[in-house]
Amino acid sequence: MYPVLFKLWKLPVYSWGLSLAVAFIVGTLYGVFAGKKKGVHPDHVIDLALFVCIASIIAGRLLFVLLNLGSYMSDPITILYLRDGGLSFFGGLAGGILVGIWYCRRNKISVGKMADIAGPAVALGYAIVRIGCLLNGCCYGVESSVPWALECGTGMVLRHPTQIYAAIYSLIIFAILMYADRKKKFDGQVLFLYVGLYSVARFIVEFWRDVPRDY
Repeated sequence: MYPVLFKLWKLPVYSWGLSLAVAFIVGTLYGVFAGKKKGVHPDHVIDLALFVCIASIIAGRLLFVLLNLGSYMSDPITILYLRDGGLSFFGGLAGGILVGIWYCRRNKISVGKMADIAGPAVALGYAIVRIGCLLNGCCYGVESSVPWALECGTGMVLRHPTQIYAAIYSLIIFAILMYADRKKKFDGQVLFLYVGLYSVARFIVEFWRDVPRDY
């Protein structure tokens, strides 16, 4: 695996952190593009993306630490080591939704419209982050002998590449959401659909995931 991709002026560039940054940029660009079609000003999309990014990282890290508290009790300072990964997606999603509702109401923007912009953006960004997990060597699957198994995780044995599974299903969900957005019956339906599809896909992939968990 490649937790450090390269060095920039002698500073290490971590694969997981870089993937998170790329996911944020790509998701924001998609949001600006989709927002124009829905009558949402690009400035609002960009501002909200920044707020959501910060809130999602804090909430995602908090839930991950709580779910794996035993791993951090002996050395609490490692809670701050975000460069090694370790964010709960559901924690980040909850934090992002709460901040999104606050921002929209504060700026008198339709929560439903913004939610339908956010759904596909999150799906696209999630796929990119999971590639970062693959390079970082985290979020790996159980040992396996399937032809596409990859060496990763503890002992570098052959395992299910659950990071790739997650990236693939997230791209499929993105395509479904793009289609559903044209057929929706009410604002906000796309985000509800995303949460449902993600939950089902994640439940299935969990059969091949190894610990620790990062719900």
